[in-house]
Amino acid sequence: MRNIRKVVASVGVAVVASLTVSSVALAESAAGEGATFPQNFLANAEVAYNASHPGNTVAYKNPGGGSGSGKTAFFNATATSGTDWAGTDSAVEAAKDPSSKFEWTYVPYVGGAIAIAYKLDELQGATLSLSANTINGIFAGLITKWNDPSIAADMKANPTWTNVKKSSDYRGVSAQWQPVGPFASIATITLNPSAMKKASGKKIEIYDNTAKKAITTSVVGKKGEVTINVKGLSSSVQYSVNVDGKEVAKYKQGSVTLPDKTITVAYRSGTSGTTNNFSLFMKSATNPDWTQNDSFSTAMPGGSATLAREGSRFQGFSGSSALADYIKSNNGTIGYMEVSFVNERAADGVKAALVKNAAGIYVAPTSANTSSMLSGSTVADNGFVTFDYKQTKNTNAYPVVAVTYALAKKAKSAKNALVADYFGWILNTYAPANAEGLGYAALTGNILTAAKAKLALVNSK
Repeated sequence: MRNIRKVVASVGVAVVASLTVSSVALAESAAGEGATFPQNFLANAEVAYNASHPGNTVAYKNPGGGSGSGKTAFFNATATSGTDWAGTDSAVEAAKDPSSKFEWTYVPYVGGAIAIAYKLDELQGATLSLSANTINGIFAGLITKWNDPSIAADMKANPTWTNVKKSSDYRGVSAQWQPVGPFASIATITLNPSAMKKASGKKIEIYDNTAKKAITTSVVGKKGEVTINVKGLSSSVQYSVNVDGKEVAKYKQGSVTLPDKTITVAYRSGTSGTTNNFSLFMKSATNPDWTQNDSFSTAMPGGSATLAREGSRFQGFSGSSALADYIKSNNGTIGYMEVSFVNERAADGVKAALVKNAAGIYVAPTSANTSSMLSGSTVADNGFVTFDYKQTKNTNAYPVVAVTYALAKKAKSAKNALVADYFGWILNTYAPANAEGLGYAALTGNILTAAKAKLALVNSK
């Protein structure tokens, strides 16, 4: 598996100057494990925190284990086990609640989009548009071919744009193109923290390659995601997305021919919070026969019997990185994962589908669209977030989302003090500045208020 810490080491150095050294005692360490949904976010965050808090060390160990393994490790924690907090995207099962051993709390700390990720080289860079019903058909085993009429109908319902540029010329910068009718689109440019620092104040332009001029411009600011409304488009013109004079993407509208090719479905094996949230979307938005569960074989309609019937057409993987790497290496494959894992593999042909929301709009899994969806959520007294999948007037909401949580202890100790400091730093400093550029969404509104209230319980007794 790719060593993410090597990739992001420079990111931590870049943000050190803007961070404040903690008041937590020096020479303390705290480790967590579990969910892979936030893996790319935490890999960056821990490098930055450790660099700016000399003497203290936080670590997210055993990446790839999943929410279930994190919860188990947390419940069974001992003074020497090395698991001081857990990462999970799904709720603690009542039967496994460790409250009899120690008091604990949820601390929500960042959100993200669950991308419907695919690799289909025959589309030559075109972006799929998929409705919830079609996604259900694919992942429930009912749609087995890429040229199925349901996929074709979704593609006809939304203008198709193809990115003919295989990889961005600007390292750490990517673009997504969301049609808004036949003559307008929303272009979303994402810059990771290192690229954002380098490009700060530089021009972004949507460039008409026929007229050889920019039709709209913007500037890189202090956020890692820039949204540009592009109007007056022509179906016969090719448009480039340029950042500081470097071409990031090149789009043209057109039709595609769906191939007569078998669909291979990649899913998370084991116990996964990403699966839990994906199955909740399926159950709530399209098919009540889905069961909300950490295990895909239990969640899908028909359960393990359906999965066994599908045979090798369904492939299971432990962790988001392993699943994403399989899609990268296997044409004709589709799966689900946090969108940052797609962004990492865009140059290898992995793309994220536009998903039809409750308002009837096919939307991209951007941070802005994720935040829009999360804004309609409610928060329980224990800090757990419930999503509203019936936001029929919210045209911006990307409907397949998750909030990820730290499970942390209330008892006073040096390690718990470090855990509290780390997640307070994430909520107040790191996520607002860096989540968008890493493919996540910083918490805001009532979710952020609840998160801070729950954080105050950590290391409080």
